Amino acid sequence: MTFKPNSLRTVMLMAVAPVIGLAFQSCGDDTDDYPTVDGKAPTLSLKTNHLQVEPGRTFNIEGTLKDADGLKSVRLKSEGMLLDKTINLLEIYSDSLLHDYNLSYAYTPASDWTDDTSFPLEVTVEDVGGRTTTQTIQVSGDGDFTDPIFTAAPSSELTVLVQNPKLSLNATVTDNKKLQSIVVDIPGLHINDSVLISGTEYQLKKVYDMPTTETSYMMTVRVYDALGNKTETNSVINVSELPDFKKMYLADVETAAELTSDLYGVPMLIDHVGEYKYKALYYNKKAGTGVRFVPQPTDFEPICFGVDENTGLLTSSPSEAKPIVLDKVGYYEITFNTVTGDYDVQEYTPATAKLVVDGSQTKDYNDGAGAQPFMICLAGSGLPDTPSWTTNQNDNAFILNQDKKNPYRLYREMKLRAGDKVSFTISATHWWGWWPEPYWRFDGSEGNEKNVLNGGDNMKEVEVKTSGTYLMEFDYSLLRSRITLVK
Repeated sequence: MTFKPNSLRTVMLMAVAPVIGLAFQSCGDDTDDYPTVDGKAPTLSLKTNHLQVEPGRTFNIEGTLKDADGLKSVRLKSEGMLLDKTINLLEIYSDSLLHDYNLSYAYTPASDWTDDTSFPLEVTVEDVGGRTTTQTIQVSGDGDFTDPIFTAAPSSELTVLVQNPKLSLNATVTDNKKLQSIVVDIPGLHINDSVLISGTEYQLKKVYDMPTTETSYMMTVRVYDALGNKTETNSVINVSELPDFKKMYLADVETAAELTSDLYGVPMLIDHVGEYKYKALYYNKKAGTGVRFVPQPTDFEPICFGVDENTGLLTSSPSEAKPIVLDKVGYYEITFNTVTGDYDVQEYTPATAKLVVDGSQTKDYNDGAGAQPFMICLAGSGLPDTPSWTTNQNDNAFILNQDKKNPYRLYREMKLRAGDKVSFTISATHWWGWWPEPYWRFDGSEGNEKNVLNGGDNMKEVEVKTSGTYLMEFDYSLLRSRITLVK
């Protein structure tokens, strides 16, 4: 018989000879070899009695097992989960008898579980004396481990004018299951505003009074879902006289949601040409489009420049700023002064040399490859049905279409899924996969705000928030590109 740790050992003296011998208890049952210490059933402390899990996502069944006599095994059993697992501690830890054990058993539920799926799971621990303790956990498929999302968040820097010291705060949040609350926290103003919400989408619209003295405040907006998952965004609120904004953007959309549903490029960065002076060059592809100007790229609040119908000048008040309507298809130059409110709108013809990139013309790059069709593509990662970073027109390069009415505008639609990550360079195609000129990279800004001809930095990777069809547009005269959700 083999010794078991802490097993009972008996020593006997033999009278017939001066020899010391050893005799052992019978090994008829595993439990016979272990002395009784307290004879009590083992204790089982589970981490929870209700596990809310997500279909197809692995979770752990956790708890603490204790027994003075020694632990033999733990069994996990649930018919509905098709689970019947016994963890034999005596076999796994054959060189020692455990009195304490931390249970952590990984299990992956089927992908067809729903919020209504629920099963009891029995956990039974047995000690070496055969005594058992059983507890039941309820396992349900209504768990949520996905953080809520800001589909429209306040800009990282907001300006409130002392002439109109009100912060108009807009935000849109979504969740895959159920929202619970949204909290606005501005410690410097003793604001901690909590709003109970529900459903899977909510739009926050709040107005806060600001002091009339020039200063700055930190603001945090937090959103929670029903299971406590949290996402937050931070902003600096600057209360000041009208500043000479370093950056200004043209918005050709109507709502704040449209400012943030794009992958990049909306609103469009324009040029800061002097103190309080700005110039926008813009291609209007649809007659009757209205444009306004914002210094914060994610909202029309708290400052938006548009036409005050009472004065005919530009105003910074979002409630009074009407769009400048462009009544023709074509290129426009718009200049304006944010202090005086003066603005001017003129049509113009680009001076940039036109390219023919529909493949009807050839180009020889003098690299031994010979003359080949001249086309423009996106070469990068995350592009659908396209190998990574290829310019090879014979290997499914992501070739752009050329607008028949405007040769400066290149475009193509693509289907993308939430979670996809996309980055690329705009480049001429090459059937060796080389990267000839012309090519266009980006200006290094986080929002990929400008394109740079034959230079610049790599594009900042963008992540898709909403599955759908997206339109990529690139204007090589304006050196601007964007990807917008169209359906």
